[in-house]
Amino acid sequence: MSAFDEMVKDLDAKTGEDREAAINDLKAECICPDCPTYNKCAGDAGELLYCFLGRSRECIKEEMGCNCPDCPVASRAELVNLYYCINGSEVEMRKE
Repeated sequence: MSAFDEMVKDLDAKTGEDREAAINDLKAECICPDCPTYNKCAGDAGELLYCFLGRSRECIKEEMGCNCPDCPVASRAELVNLYYCINGSEVEMRKE
């Protein structure tokens, strides 16, 4: 099982406060705010962790550079895609 599949399985096994705590731990490592594509709208909305939670709902529409390969979460999960903020989560993109 890949590192990503293990992380998803671990998150899916958690519920309620445990799941929220695990997501918050990942968000703490997230470098989305340092990305050229991340904008004030996304920051004000508290958007983070697109690789697991999915694309930006309304804020990010244009690719302006991607820091995903430098993210510790993406590295640990061995993610293979980019621009999660626009394209959706790793799970969504792997299904396509």
